[in-house]
Amino acid sequence: MARLNSIVALRLQWEARRQLARLGWGATLGCMLLLAAAATAWQSAKLIQRQAVLHAEIAQVRKAPPVMDNGGADGARRIAAFQAYLPLHETIPEQLKTLVEVADKNGIVLARADYKPVLEDNADFMRYQLTLPVKADYANIQAFIVKAMRALPTLTLDSVTFKREQIETGDVEARLQFSLLLRKKGASK
Repeated sequence: MARLNSIVALRLQWEARRQLARLGWGATLGCMLLLAAAATAWQSAKLIQRQAVLHAEIAQVRKAPPVMDNGGADGARRIAAFQAYLPLHETIPEQLKTLVEVADKNGIVLARADYKPVLEDNADFMRYQLTLPVKADYANIQAFIVKAMRALPTLTLDSVTFKREQIETGDVEARLQFSLLLRKKGASK
């Protein structure tokens, strides 16, 4: 059987050389290009069929009525739970004191801070935006951010920018922007 396979392989090899010599390189290249064109046409037909199926699915989804979830009682319950979770506006000094303590424990000196209240329209909560320029080791700044957000669960990190004057220096200058979410004055619990 192995001998028969080798004879067939030799025969096919001889026939291929003979046809190549008879037809020439141009005809062989043309046959190969013709085969490639046929494969491309077959693949194109498959893709066109798939595209038609996807267009039908999209049309079906567009015809379906939109599902609107107005929240209802469950939504109102979740909003009430969110607002109850927020600390009162009056606790801002304690919140800031906690932030300063976390900074001290991580080797961060808060020499300056910019802060401003931002009222949210039609909401019983507000954001207290804090901008803290700091200069320290990168690892200390990173630890401060993580520990501050753990210590103050309603503190959100809005942005961080880093700047290093020279690559040799270990300290980096960072500008940290936080938002502290609080319940407005007089908001119901």
